[in-house]
Amino acid sequence: MILPILGGPTGSGKTALTQILDPNRFEIISFDSRQVYWDLPVGTTSPTTEEKNYIRHHLVGFLSAGESPNANQFSILAKEAMEDIRNRGKIPFIVCGTGFYLRAFLLGMFPVPFVPESTKRYVLDLPLEEASQILKEKDPMASESLSPKDGYRIRRALEVVLTGILWSEVSKSQVGGYLAQNPDLRVVGHWINHPRPELYARINERVSAIAEGMLIECKRVLEIYGADCPGLRSLGYNFALDFLNGRIDRNTFLDRLAQSHRNYAKRQITWFKKDPILSAISYADAVKVFKNIK
Repeated sequence: MILPILGGPTGSGKTALTQILDPNRFEIISFDSRQVYWDLPVGTTSPTTEEKNYIRHHLVGFLSAGESPNANQFSILAKEAMEDIRNRGKIPFIVCGTGFYLRAFLLGMFPVPFVPESTKRYVLDLPLEEASQILKEKDPMASESLSPKDGYRIRRALEVVLTGILWSEVSKSQVGGYLAQNPDLRVVGHWINHPRPELYARINERVSAIAEGMLIECKRVLEIYGADCPGLRSLGYNFALDFLNGRIDRNTFLDRLAQSHRNYAKRQITWFKKDPILSAISYADAVKVFKNIK
């Protein structure tokens, strides 16, 4: 069995490439932690109705902005989608912007306990230095194993530690892993690597296109769920909130929104470069590879 995987930073053209696939052979499983929100399609640049009508997309728009996704839940849903697609005689085609979710699904993840939302918010609001100090006091082995600059992993470890379980114990083993459970799979995996000036130009153009719609949906979600809802923690919505609250003007909103997308793309590229499954490819070559995949 073949498993095609297409990764790439924001603005690289992943969704556009799905439109050259044969919808009678393929269905898309989206690995994007922000496109899960049905009420934030513009700011998260989710596939349009036309794009989804052309080829079926799974795991897009299934949560409200008041809910939080997590990698474990996502892996379970992705496995169900894989089986559903294969049972109907089609080929699952993974499109990935969130590399951590993909790695958790394919290679497995630590058996972390349930972390209450209140604990997550508490840890998220801590200054990194304070979070690091608390982790060092409660789980020194975990603290020593993590880079002091790695805010994400420090906070993730601290969340677990505050439930009463040591991260240093949890992180000794992994559970799940779709590849281990399906050793006959042949992965064809690439990530789109544009020249940096070209990628940034694409991002700037995208931001100009989504800015107005993003403000509209941000205002609507704000009225329903409030400013602290999980969905509004998605990329760039903090600047939309600043504009709606009169803290910045429109030009500043646009500039900061574009910069945040460019910074995010840089982080995604760093992740994909280290991914053991995906290799870099130009957009043109990706079209050739995936259009002719057997």
